[in-house]
Amino acid sequence: MTILCYGEIDLDIYVALNRLPTRERSAWCSDDFENIGGAAANSAMWLANWGVPTRLAGHDLGDDRSGDVVRELLVALPELDTRYIACHAGYRTPRCQCLVTPDGERSFITHWPQEVLMTPPSPAMLDGVKLLNLDMSGPTPLRLKAAELAAERNIPVLINDIYQTDHPLLPLIDVLVISVAVARGKQADAKPLDLAADMKQAGDCDVIVTDAGADIHILARDGTLEVVSPPALSPVDTTGAGDIFKSGLAYALLQGLPLTDAVRWGAAAGSLMCQYAGTTKTLAPLSEVRALLETMI
Repeated sequence: MTILCYGEIDLDIYVALNRLPTRERSAWCSDDFENIGGAAANSAMWLANWGVPTRLAGHDLGDDRSGDVVRELLVALPELDTRYIACHAGYRTPRCQCLVTPDGERSFITHWPQEVLMTPPSPAMLDGVKLLNLDMSGPTPLRLKAAELAAERNIPVLINDIYQTDHPLLPLIDVLVISVAVARGKQADAKPLDLAADMKQAGDCDVIVTDAGADIHILARDGTLEVVSPPALSPVDTTGAGDIFKSGLAYALLQGLPLTDAVRWGAAAGSLMCQYAGTTKTLAPLSEVRALLETMI
């Protein structure tokens, strides 16, 4: 029951600020630390922590200190298969500074994104895989190749953040997660539910519409519409909440749960993550996810 998470892997530098800095006015830092980041790595680490055999690939690492930190943290999870993460001498491991304000919102500084190297998907990478979890935080071609390889083996594909009905990945996916905030960031007057309906029809896939802590809408490929209300919690750090939503969703789908129940799992996992500083510094056990899920039901 292996899940392959393919995409972003980096070292995050968490920085807690009283507010974002502006010109000539500094911000105060109350805490900082390093933890693994990147959409694929975030999802993979939470899944592996829950005992799910998980394979992680995508971004390569360098032989620098940042790469050493990432490798040390990854190897601590016995269910995590990292054999396809390459290491290059003289290459700078991708890094990202996550600036988090007291309301839990975050801003990012991405280090040297133009230098990022990725290991291309291969048939062997999908051996034994039952679900492919893709992120769209980077170039499309390698992600498209991964989805094509999955389609050849009838492996379901879960992905987030596609907003064009003519996107080449859309016909290859089974479950799409889109964000109200991202949709409106791309087009201020966007109507996310109308967009979701168009995406569902164009891709013949299930579409899940998230909206921070507001209701989650599920447009199933069979035409039904369901709504799930996430737990009402005050966030400490929302960095990676969507990634861990996908972890909970993927976990439940692998258990054979119906889509609506799987979305509840995703909402519980994503909301729980927001109670901790740093996306992967604290990996909450399944028991905590289940406890929060019970409050929703």
